[in-house]
Amino acid sequence: MNLFGQKNKKINFREWAHPVKYYIIGWFFAFIFFYVMRQAGALGVEQSRFRLFHFFFFLFVFSLLTGTIFGSLHYFFERYRLRKMPLWKVMIRLCVDQLLVIFFLTVVYYFALTMLELNQLNFLKFIGSPSTIIYYFYAFMVNSMLSLLLEIGKLLGRGNFYKLVAGNFYTPKEEYRIFMFVDLNSSTTIAEKLGHFAYSSFLKDCFYDLAIVHDYNAGIYQYVGDEAVLTWERSKIKNILDCVDAFWAFNDELEKRSAYYQNKYGIVPEFKTGMSIGMVTVVEIGYIKKEIAYHGNTLNTASRIESLCNFYKEKFLISKKMYDEITKQNSRYIFKRIAETQLRGKHGLTEIYSINRPFEIDVASS
Repeated sequence: MNLFGQKNKKINFREWAHPVKYYIIGWFFAFIFFYVMRQAGALGVEQSRFRLFHFFFFLFVFSLLTGTIFGSLHYFFERYRLRKMPLWKVMIRLCVDQLLVIFFLTVVYYFALTMLELNQLNFLKFIGSPSTIIYYFYAFMVNSMLSLLLEIGKLLGRGNFYKLVAGNFYTPKEEYRIFMFVDLNSSTTIAEKLGHFAYSSFLKDCFYDLAIVHDYNAGIYQYVGDEAVLTWERSKIKNILDCVDAFWAFNDELEKRSAYYQNKYGIVPEFKTGMSIGMVTVVEIGYIKKEIAYHGNTLNTASRIESLCNFYKEKFLISKKMYDEITKQNSRYIFKRIAETQLRGKHGLTEIYSINRPFEIDVASS
C-alpha cells in the first residue's frame, strides 16, 4: 500500500482533521457500547475482564489511536486514490487496508493486555479465539458504518447531516447567508471541442480542485452543470474576506495545475463568479430524494450578477450589499464600481462592483 508515495502533494491539515475527529468520536461511542454490551452478558474475553480504570484507559487510548488511523486512511484514500481509481476499486482497497489495520490494532491490544497482566492466553490462541474474531468483525462493521455516514454527510453538505437528523430543516427557517455562483468560462465552446465524455471528466477535475474552498469555510450547496454554488452562514465566519479569498485560491489552484489541464485536455479552465449576501429560507424538500434547499432573492441576485461577468469583462462581480459588508474590514483587494443596472427578472436597479487583486490590475494595465 503506497499511500504516502505521492509527489508534489501537500497535506491539508484542516481537511485531514475533519475525518480524524469524526472517527475518534465515532470509535469513542463504539467502544462504550461494546463494553456495556459485554458487561450486560454478551460474549467477551473472560480472562481480560478489567476494572473501570482499565476500561477508561483503553477507551481514551484506543479511541485516539483507532480514530486517527482510520480517519487518516479515509483522508488519504479520498485525496490520492479516488481521483485515479473507480469507486468500487477504491472501496475494495479501503476494505482490505481496514482489515489489516484492525489486525494491527488487535495485536497492539493483545500486548497491552499482556503488559497489564490482564491476559493469560498466548498470542496464537488469542488471535484465533472466538471472542477476538467477534472483536474483529465488530470493528470492521463499525468502521464501515462510520465511512458510510461520512459519505452521506458529504452528499448533504458538511454539517447538514446532523441538522437534518435533528429536524432543523423540517420547517422553513431564515438564515443570513452569502452565496457565490462559480461558472466555467466558454463552457459551450469547451464542450463542443472535447465532446461530452471528455467534458464530463474535465468538469470532474475542475470541481475536484474546487475542494480548496473548504480551507475558507465555504460550503458547496450544489453543482448545476458547469456551475458550482458556494455558501457561507454569515454569523459563522469571523473574516468575511474568506469568501473573496476562496475564489482566488481556486483560481490559483487551477493555474498551478495548468500544465495538467493543457496536457490532458488542451484547455486550461477559467472561472468567473458573482456573489451577494442576504436573508434566505432553508428547508428540507422532497420525499423520494430529500434535499436541503435555499430559496430567496439573494440567490437570484448572485446568479444574475455572475451572468454579467462576460459582458463587463470581469472575473469577480459582487452586489452593493456585499461590497458594504466587505469594506467594513480592511481589505487588500481593489474594488471598482462597474454599473448600476437592472438585473434580469428583478425590479429596480442593482449596483455592481468588481473585485481584483493589485497585481492583476498591474498586469492588465501593462
